[in-house]
Amino acid sequence: MPTNKWIEFAIDDIDSAYIMLREKKYNNVCYFSHQATEKALKSILYNNKINPPRIHNLVELIKQCQKIESGFSTFLLNVQILNQFYIPTRYPVAPQGSTPNGMPEKSLAVDALDYAKEIVEFCKLKIL
Repeated sequence: MPTNKWIEFAIDDIDSAYIMLREKKYNNVCYFSHQATEKALKSILYNNKINPPRIHNLVELIKQCQKIESGFSTFLLNVQILNQFYIPTRYPVAPQGSTPNGMPEKSLAVDALDYAKEIVEFCKLKIL
């Protein structure tokens, strides 16, 4: 799949997160924010002829992107926050305590979406 398709899917996930925010589905906002970030980071790897690992760990992906562009280091804290959302916001059987306070509230969902949007925009500028 061409790199620009990865970033297009990331942008679609950002759009989906906004829809979920409007509908007050905060767990889905966080999930789509995670997904958008993952796809954007993988677009950077693909763009640099690196086959990304089949993982969902944003910290590991950002570390790989840092090897390409040091500017990714500014997003490390944000991806650590986003990383916590992959399992517990998607599956009702996630272990208790997967997120510090259970399901995310609106303020956390807004933060997650802001972090994802910033990372997607940064990636977009690097590849398009």
